[in-house]
Amino acid sequence: MRISIFGARGVPAAWGGFDTFVTELTPRLVESGHEVTLYCMPKYTAPEIGDEFQGVRLVRRPTVYGKFTETVFHEVLSSVHALFQPRQDLYYVLACRTVWAYLPHVLLGRTVVINTDGLDWQRRKWGRLARAYLKVNYWLARHITKYLVSDAKELQKFYIEEYGTASAFLTNGGNLLRVEDDSRHREILRGYDVEPGSYYLVACRMEPENNIDIIIREYVHSSVKEPLLIAGGANYESAYLKGLQEAKDPRVRFLGPVYADGHIEALHLGAKGYIHGHEVGGTNPSLLKAMGCGNLVLAHDVRFNREVLAGTGLLWTKEPGSLLAVLEHADRESESLRAEAAAACRERIAQYYSWDKVARDHERYFRWVIGEVPDYADSF
Repeated sequence: MRISIFGARGVPAAWGGFDTFVTELTPRLVESGHEVTLYCMPKYTAPEIGDEFQGVRLVRRPTVYGKFTETVFHEVLSSVHALFQPRQDLYYVLACRTVWAYLPHVLLGRTVVINTDGLDWQRRKWGRLARAYLKVNYWLARHITKYLVSDAKELQKFYIEEYGTASAFLTNGGNLLRVEDDSRHREILRGYDVEPGSYYLVACRMEPENNIDIIIREYVHSSVKEPLLIAGGANYESAYLKGLQEAKDPRVRFLGPVYADGHIEALHLGAKGYIHGHEVGGTNPSLLKAMGCGNLVLAHDVRFNREVLAGTGLLWTKEPGSLLAVLEHADRESESLRAEAAAACRERIAQYYSWDKVARDHERYFRWVIGEVPDYADSF
């Protein structure tokens, strides 16, 4: 099967969830005998890897970098490029940000699959015009193709309730990680001036819908003595990030984006707990990473996080004092809670969210889409 994939920034993953997704998924599809082409941005794709990543053909297309422009311009230029390339069996579009750009492929009778992603227009970083544009693209997706994919059961429900449209369930994945080399692990952590079990962690993009401001507010009012390490940044000039960095409490430490090989995994594996504030995405890769590392997860109580955790973590709301109470409870009971969470989270990742399973499910669905197998039902 020949597959072209659009909508990611680059590989290996260094920025967003879809970058992690394609970094893990595409080499597995190649291993299964498929020809995969990935469209990516020069800025986010390591130049030293050339035009191929673990057997995946890379096509770098330029864009206008910026909060809203980079994905729109990149997808348009990528779609136009693909129009004049040999016909693929399947065109896989990640997210509903520039759905209209793939209309020419549909008109030419090509098979387009759209991964609906989360409810992107609800992100608070967007202005009114951008939200309206994104909402139109979500509506348009169901008219362009009958092959829609949702990465969460709750997103499937949304598409049924909002648009009366069915979508296939194909989720994200996570890896099971443990400390393999204790001395190396401690060496990495010492670079951040911490020891295993001596800090709490937040790892995400610094965007309003990830609620870092609420996490900081609750943390500084808590009695927790350990530092809160916040790993991540923004790929655009962000007043929100600047406001966060004005926090005066010495326990709150901003690490910026953590790109060094193995470092974000080491930070997860050494954390006393992981605080997850995402609210508008579907199945979030950061949450899956934390679960795969056996973290005690303190997650914002929204339907997507409840679905993924399925009772394996602790939940909090935006109400003042909610996260504070959960945090102080976790801090008092951390040893027993951490042991229980590590076992439960890793078991859930192994059973439902392993990357090998995600790749098999995608391959099976793609084969059904192009008519190679008679039926498809998700295996969750």
